[in-house]
Amino acid sequence: GQRSAAAGVRIAEILSTAPQIVRPPKPLTLPDLTHRGLVTFDHVSFEYEDGGGQAVLHDFSLAIEPGESVALVGPTGSGKSTVANLLPRFYDVTAGSVRLDGVDVRDLRPQDLRREVGLVFEETFLFNATVRDNIAFANPNASPEEVERAAALAGADFIEDLPRGFRTEIGERGFSLSGGQRQRIAIARAILADPRVLILDDATSAVDPTKEHEIRDALGEAMRSRTTIVIAHRPATIALADRVVLLDQGRVVAEGTHGELLATSARYREVLTEQEQQGCVDQGRDEPGVCRVLGGAQFALRGLREIQVGGPGKDGTEGQKIASPVGLGQPGRAEEQNSHPGQGHAGPGHLGPSDSFSQKSATEVDHE
Repeated sequence: GQRSAAAGVRIAEILSTAPQIVRPPKPLTLPDLTHRGLVTFDHVSFEYEDGGGQAVLHDFSLAIEPGESVALVGPTGSGKSTVANLLPRFYDVTAGSVRLDGVDVRDLRPQDLRREVGLVFEETFLFNATVRDNIAFANPNASPEEVERAAALAGADFIEDLPRGFRTEIGERGFSLSGGQRQRIAIARAILADPRVLILDDATSAVDPTKEHEIRDALGEAMRSRTTIVIAHRPATIALADRVVLLDQGRVVAEGTHGELLATSARYREVLTEQEQQGCVDQGRDEPGVCRVLGGAQFALRGLREIQVGGPGKDGTEGQKIASPVGLGQPGRAEEQNSHPGQGHAGPGHLGPSDSFSQKSATEVDHE
């Protein structure tokens, strides 16, 4: 009785609360373009109401071209998730503007805007319903064939092995599924929605690292030819993006490809090191030789590999090659690189021992 009464009071409070995000008096519509998904943050500043006057973003500007994928990387509190929350207008900017295909998001009806922005979060919310209904939540009018196609693109092959396939009831919050399976249903939901912009907010952080490659394949399919904002901590997921933007204290401090920033930005390497180390601790992987930090860079445990920056030039020459840490879940790469000690070099654009670690240290870690 008392619990029901308290719940009723709380529900009444929520229903009587006036929303802060309201539709404009004369809403505009998004243009019907061949190349959709131009995202523009124009001198944006933002602070939360309960933030004590502390701004989260300071004069933040960023343009994302249609079909381009951009990863936002930075330490905790740098403003990454705030950027993602401003595009679907969960909050209004304090100063500046956010535009989608040239239209200020404040000039659009919230439901129209959010229909064009798909989100995949770290924690996926699934309903106590069938697999088909959970995927079709993004588009209730979708045909069974469209739902199954979205599931196939998301790599959700496990559905066929469920007791009743797409008609299987998955329980409250999808408790009967693994974390990776829940994420693939969420990705299928986003693919079915077919938004102009896709936001992946830490979409792989709750997945076991040994299964992360399966989710990355699905994310790559969802991102194909679609404007995408990726918020991630794991280097292998960050590397999916065409461009990486490093945020620190609400400002852009560096941008480039994942490989370019590894070679040129000490702060970028530091942020990745901190995030990877924290991920090891959070997931109980902090055993000796797994998350050890050597010489200021725990990337030592994974060795180095060469990656090409920028792709082939217009004159047919190859792009610059730089040293890059090998991501977790790629066994054998460190041993392959360490099989020729003493042959590494640290010329322009390469990580030298002072920036990373010695080949000797990497070998010792790999064989602990």
